[in-house]
Amino acid sequence: MEYRACMKIKRIAAISLSNRDFTDLDEKLAEACRWVSLAARMGCDLAVLPETMNEYAGDGPDNPRALSLADIALDDWQSDCAQLLECAAAHNIAVTVPIMEREGDDLYNVFHLVGRDGTPVGRYTKQFPTDGELKAGVKPRQDPVMLWEDIHVGGAICFDMNFPQAFARQIEAGAQLLLCPSLFPGGDQLNYFAATFQVPIALAYPAWSRIINPLGREVAAGGYRHETLRFGFGVPICVADINFDSAVFHFDYNQQQIEPILRRHGKDVWLTFDQENVRFMLESRSPQLTVAQIAREFELVTAGDYLATRLTEPTTPDPAA
Repeated sequence: MEYRACMKIKRIAAISLSNRDFTDLDEKLAEACRWVSLAARMGCDLAVLPETMNEYAGDGPDNPRALSLADIALDDWQSDCAQLLECAAAHNIAVTVPIMEREGDDLYNVFHLVGRDGTPVGRYTKQFPTDGELKAGVKPRQDPVMLWEDIHVGGAICFDMNFPQAFARQIEAGAQLLLCPSLFPGGDQLNYFAATFQVPIALAYPAWSRIINPLGREVAAGGYRHETLRFGFGVPICVADINFDSAVFHFDYNQQQIEPILRRHGKDVWLTFDQENVRFMLESRSPQLTVAQIAREFELVTAGDYLATRLTEPTTPDPAA
């Protein structure tokens, strides 16, 4: 903990909260608190929960207990989810509160980000509701990127993860972390988006939660798809330490500086190689040194900046044309 406290490192938990039938919302919130409190005991700074926690019964349209989106929508989410907010405050951990909520006649599929003291930090609203949601009255909306403990946080909810523009706008606004409460696994494109936008993604999904680093690699994964967990062994929490003082670089023009960086800064940095995509990620492991300082010192160009120049440079005309 002392090592993480002196650097810009956050320990994040993605929780695969069961989508079994619960008696009521309070029972499901109690289950969420059980795992959020354990994540806090594991030293986590933030816990991400799956989509629409207030859908507590009737997983699937043929379930006789299935509730409509209008039935489950909350009018006063802070009162209805007070149990979870109090849990966050009691255990000093930030948490997402993903719910269907009502504003007037409109429904919104959202997650609220709640800080360690149990107070709201901001909100993300689903930008691309499904056809079924639209028919039920769910409206899309764009919310500003949130600021949590000096980290700019964006997100995506379930169906959003099919659309690169859902991420691109937030990356342009400075998002450094994407939180994805979901009722679908995201697929390979989620890894692709993490690598493309060079941003860590935490997906919370009942069957298989994942945490993906800015190289597009899963650094933690688990959930109720796992046979042993379904039989009651283990916990539905996957955890990863994410260093926000890091950057991804293309090998081109930067590879000659790798050995000099290691010789100069040694144990104060960490390099992760992504050979197949000719990239590497550089992290600072020292409170006295930032990746930005190293980049200036060795004239490094981030992969994003390097590739962006190829989008604007004129092409050479074909003499035969």
